[in-house]
Amino acid sequence: MVVSIVGAILLAAGAWQLLRPVFDPVDVSASRGTENAGTTGDAGETGDTVRLAAPSGYEGAAGYPVGFPRNELGAASAAAAALEAAWTLDAEQAEQAAVLYAPPDQHEAARAGAREAAAGWREILGLPKEGALPDGAAMRTRTIGVQWRSRTRDQIHVSVLVQVTATKGVGDTDPTYSSPYAMSLLMAWHPDLRGTNRGDWVNVPDPLSASVPPVALPGTPEFTAAGWKPVSGPEPTP
Repeated sequence: MVVSIVGAILLAAGAWQLLRPVFDPVDVSASRGTENAGTTGDAGETGDTVRLAAPSGYEGAAGYPVGFPRNELGAASAAAAALEAAWTLDAEQAEQAAVLYAPPDQHEAARAGAREAAAGWREILGLPKEGALPDGAAMRTRTIGVQWRSRTRDQIHVSVLVQVTATKGVGDTDPTYSSPYAMSLLMAWHPDLRGTNRGDWVNVPDPLSASVPPVALPGTPEFTAAGWKPVSGPEPTP
């Protein structure tokens, strides 16, 4: 798979490279808060807003969403869930997410990539690459835009725009790290991933060198011009 991290301007080849960003100097914004996350819309796509699809269930102690619908919106929602779960300062959590959203033959590569990603994020924030984190150290990856294009019924090329925010801990006096990133993922339908006849979407190697739309924040002309659609979460479960 070939993916690009816009902001770091990186191209990397190999399985589950979304978990293995190389942290070259990036153009980040520093603030005490986070950026707006888009507007609220109805189920699916209404106007310029996309409501991400609700999963059919959750797995693991962290409650990762799984079981997305077999349609384009389901693929986009699974891609967003995968990236949000995988980019974290917790290597164990990253490994669990990597395996959950990867096909079985990619599990070992996914675990290795997850460990490298967690260490990489720690390094860019000036934290220990391994071991315990300082009290209050945390990172959040939040989807703020999506777009997609079908290649086949069961292969959807999804671009995800996220806002990464992080703090080095309770004693940190620096501004909160806050930066947008965009990535493109090829999502494929796996018919029995969650059990017999219980399919779901996974991130698979992409044989094509797919481009990534430019990074822009919701509410700006650049966001619309790049083809992004703002997102809102799925309807709460009654």
